[in-house]
Formats: sequence, C-alpha cells, structure tokens
Amino acid sequence: MHIPIDQARHIVTHPQIYASHPSVLAINWEKLKNARGQTVDYDRIGTPAYLIVTPDRASAQVIRIQAKVRDYAQTKGYDLPPSAA
Repeated sequence: MHIPIDQARHIVTHPQIYASHPSVLAINWEKLKNARGQTVDYDRIGTPAYLIVTPDRASAQVIRIQAKVRDYAQTKGYDLPPSAA
C-alpha cells in the first residue's frame, strides 16, 4: 500500500496522467505543501499559464518567435532554409 504522501507525489509529478482532473492535482499539491509546513492560498493563485493561451494568441506568438529566430540567424550570418523557423 502506498503512503498518502507518496501517492500525492506521484500525482503531482505526473501531470500528463491527471491533467484532466485539476482538482485532484490541486488537492495533492496542497498535501505536499502541508507536509513541508507550508500553506496554500487559492485566492492568490492565478490561472495556470497553459490555460491562458488561446489559439489566436498562440499563432501570433509562433509568428513573432519565427521572426525573432530569423533575425537572430541573420545577425549571426546563418543561412537558414525557408522551411526553418
């Protein structure tokens, strides 16, 4: 049988498995924090970053990143093929 803290550690360190249940992640993250003597103030925690980006904003970010990569490559003298960044 798993010790509850080990189970909480497993859940928190494998978010790909438990991502569809954010409350399970939050509860087990709080268990780990409490085990360290720390508290959790849910009113001060913002929305997770992975939930903030919308498809429109993501595509704008990709375009901006590609332009920066091309600018950087040009200043360094790299000859990038059209398909790169």
